[in-house]
Amino acid sequence: MMGTVTYPNEHVIRYVSDNFIPFRVDFDNESALLRKYNIFWTPTILFADQDGNERHRITGFLPPLAFLSHLAIGNAFVAFWGHNYSHAAELFDAVAGDFPGSMLAPEAVYFRSVARRKATNDSSHLDVAVEELDRLYPDSEWALRTLPWKD
Repeated sequence: MMGTVTYPNEHVIRYVSDNFIPFRVDFDNESALLRKYNIFWTPTILFADQDGNERHRITGFLPPLAFLSHLAIGNAFVAFWGHNYSHAAELFDAVAGDFPGSMLAPEAVYFRSVARRKATNDSSHLDVAVEELDRLYPDSEWALRTLPWKD
């Protein structure tokens, strides 16, 4: 279904073209690569850095809008785990702003603040996350994860 519903979507095509170098693996003939990345189900989308280190993954079907939010957060995690915290913060901010109703928005708010904290060494960014998660996503697990940040 990804091939007939999600991948042909013009927004998905544009986001992938603008942000990634897509690489399709033949599930039946690329066993070494599948073992290397522990891929056992399709579709599996891996986000890797320039050295081939996995930084994020999506497994299973998603419709276009949900897939776009996952692509966006995967892109942010590549920057985050690559220690490019300022860029990661911008990308997480885009996820939170572009997909506020998605299940990923609270996670993006959380990691945006962590990335800003790591980029600036300013802990007040964590306070912003506490306030925003408590206000917008109080029942999310990401709001719970901010409990140690509260006074």
